[in-house]
Amino acid sequence: MRYSKLFGKTVRNAPKDAVLESHKLLFRAGFIRDLSAGRYLLTPLGFKVFEKIIKIIDEEMQTIGGQRVSSPTLHPLELWQATHRDVAFGEGLMRVKDRRGAWFAIGATAEAVMTEFVKKFSPSWRDLPFVIYQFSQKFRDELRARGGLVRVREFLMKDSYSFAADEESSLKCYWDHFHAYEKIAERLGIKVIPVEADSGALGGDFCHEFITPCDFGEDTILTCECGYRANKEKAEFVRENINLDEEEKPLEIVSQPEWVESMDDNVKHYNLPKSRFLKNVVYKTAKGKIIIAVIRGDLEVNEVKLTKVVNEGELIPATDEDLIKMETKPGWVHCWGHQALYIGDLSLQTVKNFIGGQKEKTTDCVNVNYGRDFTCEVLADITEAHEGYFCGKCRKGKLKEIRGIEFGHVFKYDDFYSKAMRATFTDKNGKEKFLQMGAYGIGIERAMAIIVEAHRDEKGIIWPKSVAPYQVHLVNLNPKSEIRNPKLNADEVYEKLQASGIEVLYDDREEVSAGEKFVDADLIGIPVRLVVSERNGDKIEYKGRDKKESELLDLEGVVERLKA
Repeated sequence: MRYSKLFGKTVRNAPKDAVLESHKLLFRAGFIRDLSAGRYLLTPLGFKVFEKIIKIIDEEMQTIGGQRVSSPTLHPLELWQATHRDVAFGEGLMRVKDRRGAWFAIGATAEAVMTEFVKKFSPSWRDLPFVIYQFSQKFRDELRARGGLVRVREFLMKDSYSFAADEESSLKCYWDHFHAYEKIAERLGIKVIPVEADSGALGGDFCHEFITPCDFGEDTILTCECGYRANKEKAEFVRENINLDEEEKPLEIVSQPEWVESMDDNVKHYNLPKSRFLKNVVYKTAKGKIIIAVIRGDLEVNEVKLTKVVNEGELIPATDEDLIKMETKPGWVHCWGHQALYIGDLSLQTVKNFIGGQKEKTTDCVNVNYGRDFTCEVLADITEAHEGYFCGKCRKGKLKEIRGIEFGHVFKYDDFYSKAMRATFTDKNGKEKFLQMGAYGIGIERAMAIIVEAHRDEKGIIWPKSVAPYQVHLVNLNPKSEIRNPKLNADEVYEKLQASGIEVLYDDREEVSAGEKFVDADLIGIPVRLVVSERNGDKIEYKGRDKKESELLDLEGVVERLKA
């Protein structure tokens, strides 16, 4: 491809709102342009990388026996309603109504559709297990699209689905995908850390995320030297026992200044650490049901964990107006007595003689003990783990935080979808049983961003050979042919490389300085730069994008090196 004819050129400035280096570099190097918030256009350079990522993933899916299929973008809404995933996805699920009044979900994921697909063939035990997969456009109405290609509202995903007769064969499909994802990441040139994760709105209780370390990533994982690795939304930790050796004291109502409302106010007034106080955080469901999370004062609510425990779809923080309707206000919410669903954290069992719980204008409670003075409808792990907390697995090591970006996700669903949708197979004895399912996803645009985050320097992108848009970037520094007669003609080099099956981006621009051409070559990041110039005579300067030194080779030597 001649650069002079290429649609989409480099620019010097990145978008002002760009934070991730991948966003800045992909924009400046001419790989992407934004259409609207969270929706991106791919230039010819970007699309070539896109296709190569797809090809690698497709090959690895074929290797584990996957069979490629296709499904519509619009899903009958009742398929989502069968498993209540429409509620779980909340406002993130986009919907549309056709002229006949039928409602459709705009595909955010395809578990229900694929389950319905398989149902139509009434499989028997002889057909199982099998894996089907597709590359399909996904739509999610993200509240805050950010990070360039990392968090978008429309994207292409490789989503695959396994169907099996029993736990053993279902797990084999799961681990086949797990190892395939490790292989895909290796071929894309990126490091991933598999971690235990929360399945969120997709259902199921067993899943792993593959996280690529990145200082500005939107995910946080916690690791321990014992080998435990989990996403912050899932991570378990040991809650420190604060004062369980104390004797329980009688509950008292004591005078308290009206200005004492926050945790910091409590610490100041009582001169005790936050761990000695009760804290309430109020949420509501999409239907307006009030949820009060009761936790120890030094901890924070993990909204993902809480949402999973409540199991009534998306939770949103309660407003001041909501609290007024409850006849209270911020800092005055009670640990019991409101018309609400109370969810308590396990930390309520680590303290004796809590302070707080029923604040009034000039009073509050002291010596409050869980189980004796109040209880919650549910007691569960609803708080967030942090670096330095003791690991929930070995209970000895301390957790360490790593920021990163999710590359892929694998889910084991068991019969979560098949049971709700009556998706069965016939076993050897002629009995109907529910299919055992798994689902597995990789976002293609996000993969492109992750590759750039992992392969770059201060000059620009350094594409791995496996996904680079071209193999070589040929730069012509010779003057116009009518002025000089160079020993080596760059056009002939270009034609020879193409005839040898080598992908070439040829910077044939005239009226452009050598310095500008080199800057563009470094920014675009093709693995090998070839320079044809009068100074080099009949030799070609060969330089790897990730190397400091170059060398001179003849044309045959260049072709031989590139083919090797």
